[in-house]
Amino acid sequence: MNLAKLKIYLILFLLTVSGSVSFIVGYFHLGINPSYVYLAMEAIMLFTAFLSFNLRNSSQLIFMIILFVFVCILSFYVNRHELGLLYFVNGLRDFLPYLLFPVIFLNIFQSPAFRSLPKTMDIFLYFFLIFQIPAAFLQFFESGAGDEVGGTLGSGGSGMLTFTIYLSTYYLMIRDFDHRKYLKSLWKRSYLLLFWIPTFINETKISFLMIILFFILLAPLKLSSVFKVTFIAALIIPVLLLFNNFYSQVTGKDFFTDIFKKEYLEEYLLGNDNVDLSGNMDVPRLMKIRLALELQKGDRFIFGNGIGQFKGGSVLALTSFSTRYNWLLAGSVPMSFFVFIQTGLAGYIVFVLIWLSLFKRAWRNKPFIYAKNFSLFCTISFVIIQFYNDSLRALFFCGMLMYFMAFAASWDNEKKPQLT
Repeated sequence: MNLAKLKIYLILFLLTVSGSVSFIVGYFHLGINPSYVYLAMEAIMLFTAFLSFNLRNSSQLIFMIILFVFVCILSFYVNRHELGLLYFVNGLRDFLPYLLFPVIFLNIFQSPAFRSLPKTMDIFLYFFLIFQIPAAFLQFFESGAGDEVGGTLGSGGSGMLTFTIYLSTYYLMIRDFDHRKYLKSLWKRSYLLLFWIPTFINETKISFLMIILFFILLAPLKLSSVFKVTFIAALIIPVLLLFNNFYSQVTGKDFFTDIFKKEYLEEYLLGNDNVDLSGNMDVPRLMKIRLALELQKGDRFIFGNGIGQFKGGSVLALTSFSTRYNWLLAGSVPMSFFVFIQTGLAGYIVFVLIWLSLFKRAWRNKPFIYAKNFSLFCTISFVIIQFYNDSLRALFFCGMLMYFMAFAASWDNEKKPQLT
């Protein structure tokens, strides 16, 4: 077995375990702490990454990764009187998937075994998508529609599940899609749309946008595609009506008339005058971001309060900052809030630059006709996540998203790797 194939098998094992352990432990009440399992998977990721840093033509990406770690160290130094070294090391674990998965996947795509990775991931994704349907229905019948319907990602994983399903089905669709025969190609793989069923019963509002992007981005990003996109828009209408019908029956709310009301959106994102800041309710997402901007002063605005603020409470105690502001840190956590609170403006800028480095790489991959479309789909998801949840710290979801970006940056229509 060569080294590249060993990495593929390690990643496959890592994704399989991290994408199912929460559901298995939670649904079957096994009494096992999943944190220890994730720690073992992180060790596998670190080992795989250690074998993968011989990347070619990736100096910008490597520099950004090193710079982010340096900012984290500076943040620790600024907060050294309130934050112990153990908290720093523990907090760094949250950022490792984001920092290491791009290196691992790009390295495999630059190896002689590059063909094996997509073949393996295709099979893995079909199995993953199939298992989500019974898992989601089990959770739905037990808890009803809501965050509990996270499929094999477990209770609370509904947002990650929704993003993963739409991005995965898009990826599988473009593996054999001829945009010149749009309807024929769509019909040929229409069975993939059945995998959307869990998103219809988990009350994830972002599904509406993901469906629209899915169909529109199957057309090339060219001015000559304007007519085709108009045709696609008409095609989307019955799909959205079907989604709205499912959503209404499951949640009791009409997506078009209730969810899109100005009053509902303002209350969902910003809260209202009755928001309880004592810790008894989840502070709305955009209000958290606004409060974080007001809270961070001086050095902490630039370097944050140090990583490790969202760890502790089981083996380690909470940090002094997270103890004081637990009412703000608990509940829904937008990714921008998660990064800014811990690493400040400097850390967040570098965090975004790492993604932009991957996006630029994919955008310039001209031999792959869907490189721009797929990287744009992933980037729109990345932007939404900045204001929606902290799923980029999750081992499974971050691994999948980084695989998709590496695929967009490295593949071509003849299934040959792009090494530049």
